[in-house]
Amino acid sequence: MDFLEKLGKKRTILISISILIISLHSIYFYISTTPEIETKKITQQVIRFFLTVVLLLFIYKGKNWARIAALILFSIGVLSGLIGIFTINQDILLKTPLFVMVFIYSFAIHFFGFSESFKAFAWYQNEKENY
Repeated sequence: MDFLEKLGKKRTILISISILIISLHSIYFYISTTPEIETKKITQQVIRFFLTVVLLLFIYKGKNWARIAALILFSIGVLSGLIGIFTINQDILLKTPLFVMVFIYSFAIHFFGFSESFKAFAWYQNEKENY
């Protein structure tokens, strides 16, 4: 594994952790909006979190279909975050999670879509799998 592949691996892991933290925060926010805990909401969010983890694992393994699906989903996340920033009538501090979400998802789009280090790491993962 050369320097570019190691850098891609490191950044892939860091971006994946950031996305999982955002996901956990959104689950907490979604569940905590009502005074009583609803089992249906918790079940939906656990399934969504599990699917996010699986998608990120396939991205880590270098699967192109997972990268494309993630780019589409992150684009929708950026768009919904920007819409939320401009339409929610709250103090700017309450919008901070939306700013973080837009930043992390935008960075993930750039990294998974255009970064040479991710391309090198994905190629390395695919070559390693073929042996």
